[in-house]
Amino acid sequence: MVEMNRFLYFAFFLTASLLTSCVYDTEELFDKPAAERMAESLQTYRELLTAQTAGWLVEYYPEKTQKYGGFNLYFRFEGDQVDVRSEINPTVSETSSWSMGSDMGPTISFDTHNKVLHYFSDPAINQGGGYGLNYEGDYEFCVESGAETGFILIGKKTGNIIRMTPFPANLSWETYGQSLYEMDQNVIAPAYKMTVGGKEISIVKSGRSKVFILQTANKTITAPFIVTPDGIRFYEPLTIEDETLQSFTYHADGDKIVSDQNNAEIFMIIVPLSQYFIDNLSFTDWYFTTDNIGPGYLSAWNTAKTSLLNYQGNNFRLAFMWLGSLGEDNPAGVSVGVLDEEDRTVYIGTYVYDFETLGADRIKFNYNQAKTNAIGNIASYFSDAVSDFTINAFNDKTFLLAPDRNLTNLKNVVRVDELTLIDVANPDNWVKVGLEEVFLP
Repeated sequence: MVEMNRFLYFAFFLTASLLTSCVYDTEELFDKPAAERMAESLQTYRELLTAQTAGWLVEYYPEKTQKYGGFNLYFRFEGDQVDVRSEINPTVSETSSWSMGSDMGPTISFDTHNKVLHYFSDPAINQGGGYGLNYEGDYEFCVESGAETGFILIGKKTGNIIRMTPFPANLSWETYGQSLYEMDQNVIAPAYKMTVGGKEISIVKSGRSKVFILQTANKTITAPFIVTPDGIRFYEPLTIEDETLQSFTYHADGDKIVSDQNNAEIFMIIVPLSQYFIDNLSFTDWYFTTDNIGPGYLSAWNTAKTSLLNYQGNNFRLAFMWLGSLGEDNPAGVSVGVLDEEDRTVYIGTYVYDFETLGADRIKFNYNQAKTNAIGNIASYFSDAVSDFTINAFNDKTFLLAPDRNLTNLKNVVRVDELTLIDVANPDNWVKVGLEEVFLP
């Protein structure tokens, strides 16, 4: 039996070695005992946090190397409760409990589950590094400094800097989130060109993450960033060609972002829709569902689902199926998640494809058995049950790519809600895939 990678739905483990203590400089002489000084600091920070009744804007970077870039969050502290919101869906909020404590310095902890904040750390969510990892974000923080004008927090798990500034009293988070969405449409593109001090610098964006990879004559620079209502801001200042860069403002005239010091420009470049497949489907995952399978493929789809029900003497069900990969660094293709009904385990794997572009809106699927076997996932184990769809329906076929609506911004296919793939040799062979994750399709 092929060894299976197992993803446990309902459990994940935190080891003490992953946690960072809050360590600060100390002096030898104090006029008050340490416990009293700590109590005063905690009380001061609590008062500052709760006094900001309009809430706080949070620049949140998950994962210890900031490999996914930054996300805008909103915290509003009131008593022992905190309201949390996110740029991912500005209309969703969650209130949970929070507390202040000490770990060789003041700390802020989110004591109960908060679906908005824990979205970045829940391993059952297929984002970031995929199932089992997700974004690997923080929900406990050390307070490095705090004042009415802002707080600097340090993620206890990642060590990342988290900046909080007072949220404008005259804005709603929904309005602010909409401005971020619109700017995201402007600045996230499949390709870029960059000049610094008049010199052209190699620049690519790392997959679907908000991270630029910059190449100068003598070094490679990884530059995570966050989207702002005006443009973007790097996680920390960068020095390139003796120029310091951090914040950029979007200019519609020229479709570019310009550094606040006017010493650098980044231009957005348009590429064909098919390029997203050539780039290893790195911008998004596209999910299948029974309602969106064309008549030519419906029999193969239903066979895959029913064949799993008593496969190898086990009671399996198709939990997920998507066009994409198991995470940022894995090859893409037709990916599956199979649920074992008895132990509630989901096995995941990918039938890997090489994609060949045949025009701006046409792509050819070529199944790669060697790559499928090489990554050691469960695809081979379940092939007898699902391969009529995962392999036979796509291998050696050319598809027309039809978005669900006319693209007003060709830079950002992520904003297309659904994409239909139509077999050019047989129009009855079509599937429509969408961005919404579908469990038990």
